[in-house]
Amino acid sequence: MQLLKGRINRASYWVIVGVAIAAMLVASLVFRRQLPSALVVMLIAAIPRLHDLGRTGWWAGGVFIALMALFFGGGFVIPPQAYQNTLGVAVLVLPVLLSALGGLPGQAADNAFGPPPPKGLSFKPVIPTGA
Repeated sequence: MQLLKGRINRASYWVIVGVAIAAMLVASLVFRRQLPSALVVMLIAAIPRLHDLGRTGWWAGGVFIALMALFFGGGFVIPPQAYQNTLGVAVLVLPVLLSALGGLPGQAADNAFGPPPPKGLSFKPVIPTGA
């Protein structure tokens, strides 16, 4: 999948995350439904953003797996009060991680994931020439 191989800049990342958050808000307020696909969109946007920082996309996968294990399995192994506290911390940590991805400047030079993305909005990731 070409989308997961390149690099995107901060502006493109924030537009993608902003649209996903807006979709989640509309779904929860208007339709009274959660929109888990918006979380998947943010995960997919995090991978080329991590590439821009010189990191592998597996970092996003690790955070996603840890959160899913906590949300779906934590209640079975953690006492109820501690589980609520842990979920509260996770809800606070996730926006910090999303903000860090959108706030840290990418590497100015070429890295293992390709050349730097162009300035401004560009939703087509910059793919390495050897890919």
